[in-house]
Amino acid sequence: MYEKRFQLKRRPFPATPDDSLYYPATGHEFALQTLVRAIQEDEGFLLLAGLPGIGKTLLAQCLSERLGADTTTAFLTHSHFADPTALLQAILFDLQLPYEGASEQILRLRLTDFLLKNCASEKRFLLILDEAHLLRPALLEELRMLGNLEAGGKKAFQVVLLAQPEIAETLKGAKQAAVNQRLVVRCRIEPLGLEESLDYLLHHIRLAGGKAEAIFDEAALEVLARGARGIPRLLNQVGHQALLLANAADLERVDAEAALEALALLGLAQQDSEEPGGTTEEDQNASFEVGGPRNKDGPAFRLAEDTRRSA
Repeated sequence: MYEKRFQLKRRPFPATPDDSLYYPATGHEFALQTLVRAIQEDEGFLLLAGLPGIGKTLLAQCLSERLGADTTTAFLTHSHFADPTALLQAILFDLQLPYEGASEQILRLRLTDFLLKNCASEKRFLLILDEAHLLRPALLEELRMLGNLEAGGKKAFQVVLLAQPEIAETLKGAKQAAVNQRLVVRCRIEPLGLEESLDYLLHHIRLAGGKAEAIFDEAALEVLARGARGIPRLLNQVGHQALLLANAADLERVDAEAALEALALLGLAQQDSEEPGGTTEEDQNASFEVGGPRNKDGPAFRLAEDTRRSA
């Protein structure tokens, strides 16, 4: 793609979470340290909440790495389980234990046996459960019961729930009172500010072996940082898209026009929103005019034309 033109060792803005590229933003690092400390202090239930794309999965990867070999970790990437049987099967599968052809109670006993033996060997067990705001009440209750397991005065089962903010609704009501009481550690990560958004972009360029000043002009960086609204996933997407557009247009550096085109192609043209989210066509057109008339010779139009020709 554009790596050769901009003298990069690899793609700087990853499409999927990669803990080797972790940017220690202030809020993210505070949440990570809080979770590590809580797990080491034997807290059973922990919550990490944040908007989509904020970096919850990446933070969970970093958490597992920091806990080290003394912690056995199972990482479930979703919470779309029909019933406790499906949840137990998924945990056993992740642990490479038999999970097929058994009743719910046998699955529970099989997992309990593993957890107690793991704890007796002086190791922790941590379940990381993504998309936890989708958990049904029966699944939360199953997790609560597993959290009661102890051996030698230590927790045999600890869980970190990764969730969007609407998990607050999931946990409401008398039926979830027991789970709520156990969630003594609740972290929420917020979007990056402008300064950290800029530094995030520079961080990834540096890790890819590039020199930011030779690849982006200052105006382009600020356009991208503001347009992505502090969401790391969006910062990755707009950074990558801007590089694609600059390369297609044979630009020596990403300029403000390429940055604006990248935002427009990703539906992020409205830059004055207080919060990430969708925009109406009217809103996008209004913000589109702020940057002045569109250049029909601009990089986005060239890229679109090239795409049509190759189709």
